[in-house]
Formats: sequence, C-alpha cells, structure tokens
Amino acid sequence: MKERKAQLKTRVTEKEKLRIENKAKKCGLPVSEYLRKRALGYSPKALLPESFYELTEKLGALYEALGRLNSTELQKAVLKLIDDVYAKLLTTDKSNKESEVDD
Repeated sequence: MKERKAQLKTRVTEKEKLRIENKAKKCGLPVSEYLRKRALGYSPKALLPESFYELTEKLGALYEALGRLNSTELQKAVLKLIDDVYAKLLTTDKSNKESEVDD
C-alpha cells in the first residue's frame, strides 16, 4: 500500500460536506478515498443491496439449468445478461458518468 503523506485542504459549505459524506458512505468508502477517486477521474459505485446478489445467484442457477436442457441459445443469452449486469453495476471506471452516485 502506498504511503500517503501529502495533504490537500479545501473548504466546502456544510451542505456540500454532508453531500460528500453521504456519497462516500453509499460507496462504502472513507471520505478521503472517495474524494481521491473522484479527483483522479473515477466514478465509485454505490454498494449494492443484498437483493442484487440474490438475483445474480438465481440467474446463475438458471444458466446451469439451461445447460442441463441443452438450450445453448438461451444459455448464451442468460450468460450475456449476467455479464451485462456485472459490467454495469460492479465495474469502476474513469469515464462512466451515469455510474456516479446520486443524492
């Protein structure tokens, strides 16, 4: 892990401070890490609810069941859906503005 010794200081309004703290909390990050990521061009993702993981587990089971039925086309479609869900909701990138945490 990098040793961080340098500091940056900035002033914000109380409202801005609360918004920043709220967004960091939604992402499961300390405020300093959240601000560092945002300043470096990343859009941290909000933590996903438990229901997301339950859904992906069910999709995985569906994928396996389709494999037993030799339904290759449906199996490919489910696998693509799983990949799309993971890419959209779990990937942190530098330029995906729509993935930014909202109020």
